[in-house]
Amino acid sequence: MRSETGRVAFAALGILAGAALAAGCRERPAQGEPAAVERFEGVRRQASAPAEAQSAFCERSYPPGGEGARRWATPPLRPLPGAQEPGARAGAWAWVNLWATWCTPCVEEMELLGRWRDGFSRDGTAVSFELLSVDDVDAEQALLAARAKGLPGAIRWLRSQDDLPPLLDALGVDRGAAIPIHALVDPAGWLRCVRVGAIHEQDWASVKALVAR
Repeated sequence: MRSETGRVAFAALGILAGAALAAGCRERPAQGEPAAVERFEGVRRQASAPAEAQSAFCERSYPPGGEGARRWATPPLRPLPGAQEPGARAGAWAWVNLWATWCTPCVEEMELLGRWRDGFSRDGTAVSFELLSVDDVDAEQALLAARAKGLPGAIRWLRSQDDLPPLLDALGVDRGAAIPIHALVDPAGWLRCVRVGAIHEQDWASVKALVAR
């Protein structure tokens, strides 16, 4: 009887954990405003997925010119107080990360992005990281606090939520796509790779091979 009760309790805990995980990143609406969770439905952190399923890092791939190519253009930005952070370096790949301070998986993967940044630097591969926040206008203090703690790249702040759908269109992903979203832009300014969802340790080899071409 006791073991049966334990199995039921364990199953209940599993259901609760699964529901919390599926919720993923949900935007917190401002007081008095309706929830806007449609834009970022849920980041499913595929930590248990087979390694071979995660080896194809890019969910969208584009050529460097010609048919199907896409130029990267920095979207409209909102200024963030303080010293201006350096932008992408000439001759370097740009890693653009769409994130938000309220998105737990986005914040959790910053440490891994930092290790990858250091790995590129050790290998002599020029990659600039830009963290493009989709936070609302009232998130200035949260962004400043995140910057003070140290992040793997320069913070850029999307001007408004109205600028988000055109940005997702430019990346070639659905307007309901979840964050984090990662985009790699080659030194010539061509968008080459887009990934929707969290990154993983085992993605390093695929990413390194891409930027080494």
